[in-house]
Amino acid sequence: MRTSKLRPGTPDAGAPAFRGPVSPIFFLAIAGPCALTLEVLVVSMVPWAVGAVGLMAGPALVRIAERAVGSPLTAPGLARAVMPAVVSTVTAVLCWAGWFRFGVTPIWLAWCWACALGCGLVLTDLRCRRLPFPLVAAFAGGGVIALFGAAALEERWSQLGFACGAAVVVFALAALVQAWAPNHTGGGDTALYGALALYLGWFGLEGLLRGLLMVSGLTAVVALVVAVCSRRMNSRFPAGPPLLAGALVSMLVA
Repeated sequence: MRTSKLRPGTPDAGAPAFRGPVSPIFFLAIAGPCALTLEVLVVSMVPWAVGAVGLMAGPALVRIAERAVGSPLTAPGLARAVMPAVVSTVTAVLCWAGWFRFGVTPIWLAWCWACALGCGLVLTDLRCRRLPFPLVAAFAGGGVIALFGAAALEERWSQLGFACGAAVVVFALAALVQAWAPNHTGGGDTALYGALALYLGWFGLEGLLRGLLMVSGLTAVVALVVAVCSRRMNSRFPAGPPLLAGALVSMLVA
């Protein structure tokens, strides 16, 4: 008769390998690929979802801009239908451009907010020569919230502090320029300078200085072109679009 060589209390070879609680590593080994696939799926869907929101944001941004200035931006007709479509397309393209630069990160949300509200400010400045304070405040307030989230998630409190300090200093300097030359700049431009410094300051002193240089340089080029075309040195023009364009380009190359 064949006798077993196993000691008393030793499990038989045919018995299950685990009799107690299964190690969590076992479940991680099985669920790991599924969790990784789900994470990749979610991350890959985020830019498309934000792009879709950008495409639908045009009518809302046009309505917000009209409420900020208190009057319609266009007369009823073809232009009334085309304007929201153009704003939606531009917003979606800018959001995707930011995704290529920043990836799915908290700073990308700040970028998307700046692009969306920036489109509204461009509309009001081009159509009504106004940068309404409520719209500029929303532009800056949303940036503060987004950058606060970025600082909390990535522990970049020093960057947030520098960005907020830069916004205050640049706003104060712009206010002094406005007081010295009130005929060349308006209150909306002054407030927008401070709001843009908030975003640019997130990228440090170098990013702030480069951004302000690009903003001021682009605005000066536009002013020169307008002066040459109108043959008047004191020609007034909407400064909001070149200010916003220079700041967004500077953020992309920061």
